[in-house]
Amino acid sequence: MKNQVTNRNALIALALVAGAGSTALADFNYANFASTSGLSLVGVATQNSNRILVTPSVGGSAGAVWAATKQDVSVGFDTTMTIHIEDKHGAGADGIALVIQNAAPTPLGGTGGGMGFARNLVYNQPGIANSFALELDMWNNNTKDWPEPGDNHASFQSRGLLENVPDISGSLANAGIADLSNGSTHTVRLNYTSGLMSVYLDGSLTASLSMEVNLSTLLALDNSGGGAGRAWVGVTAATGGSVDRQAHVLDAWTWTSTPIPAPGAASLLALGGMLMVRRKR
Repeated sequence: MKNQVTNRNALIALALVAGAGSTALADFNYANFASTSGLSLVGVATQNSNRILVTPSVGGSAGAVWAATKQDVSVGFDTTMTIHIEDKHGAGADGIALVIQNAAPTPLGGTGGGMGFARNLVYNQPGIANSFALELDMWNNNTKDWPEPGDNHASFQSRGLLENVPDISGSLANAGIADLSNGSTHTVRLNYTSGLMSVYLDGSLTASLSMEVNLSTLLALDNSGGGAGRAWVGVTAATGGSVDRQAHVLDAWTWTSTPIPAPGAASLLALGGMLMVRRKR
């Protein structure tokens, strides 16, 4: 009987580890946006039924959604946004980003390749300073605007305390990804644990992009009131010209500042625990 209780407790602990990313732990959890309480919509971003239209399919527009309360970001966090692209014209443009910044409550960067967080280097529209962004770029600016990895790539963009830029000079790490503008719904998970930032797309256990980074030294975070390093977190997007454009839709968004294992690490922990249970038998 004692062994059965021990094994049952071990299995419960494993279930908690495997489910560490559940929405029950989230500092905020928007399964949809029937309500936008606790959020600030900036630029062209609008509530559209139970979702947020970060940008409509209108050329030269930029929008942003910011959580009104700063989040703890220095120790670790886990956030997932569900997005899709619709009303695509031409080749579509430009992309969407998850942004961490401690510059202002409701900032907005440039249109087009600025994707709502960075300086548009062609039209000289300012970017957001003191920021770190995961950009999901769906348009190739190489041909006439600025050097970058090309279309359909993910990139960690930051210049520390300086304003963010969209070109390769601001990329800390980047990788090619599948086309997210195909009309399907996609999940984008950003996990920060023990100084490792990783991106997981559509439930994959393999990171599409990963790098070591220390947000506490890269950015000037808010440590007032004896709290951990805090910053505003948001989702930004922008469109390009009148021909190639698309609507960027945010369907759901969760955030937890509780450090939890990345998907692969959680699976390894669960496997190790199962082996321990079997050995006790």
